[in-house]
Amino acid sequence: MNRIMKYIANEGLPITFIVFYCVGLVLYFLPLTHELFILVTPYTLVLVAVAIFSHHKEWSIKTIAVLASIFILSFITEIIGVATSKIFGMYTYGNGLGFKIADVPIVIGLNWVFLTYASNSIISKYTTKNIPIVVGAASLMVLYDILLEKVAPLMDMWQFSKNEPPVSNYVVWFLLALVFNGAIQQFKINTHNRPARWLFFIQLCFFIIIAIHNQY
Repeated sequence: MNRIMKYIANEGLPITFIVFYCVGLVLYFLPLTHELFILVTPYTLVLVAVAIFSHHKEWSIKTIAVLASIFILSFITEIIGVATSKIFGMYTYGNGLGFKIADVPIVIGLNWVFLTYASNSIISKYTTKNIPIVVGAASLMVLYDILLEKVAPLMDMWQFSKNEPPVSNYVVWFLLALVFNGAIQQFKINTHNRPARWLFFIQLCFFIIIAIHNQY
């Protein structure tokens, strides 16, 4: 039991994430387990999010309200985006993110919450000034999206009609990220969370490896 607790504790969790995503790469690359990888993806996203937020330092009604608002607003934006093709461009979600409401996977809202929280945690580690945190975190989220767009079709997450997302997709990502990180700063949500910072970069590395592999 002590060994298990070590791997889910604050200090041990990053190593656990590295092992976890290395196993994910094996499942993705092996033909026999590729479909299994797609099937379990939404559940693994929920699992790692639970692990991250279990290490949040200051839970309160305010924190829950802000994170829930990011979830709801991002999810509604995605629904409008899919239905109208006017926000992010023309795209459709595949089956790689699990159960959908109005053609949008529920887990996508959780992903927005995690990315906002983790990117804010990364930048706020180096500065306490609001504008650099908000702009820096929003920029990190766009960088994350640029990489994710390369692998999302490969993982059956979503697909743009012309394969490459339009510039408007990244513009809207940046604007939403500004709003969400602005809310985090405005309500003084403490995002200092070491595992969250590690997971952000582990996922980036995960996407880079898949993207490079797809080129060969």
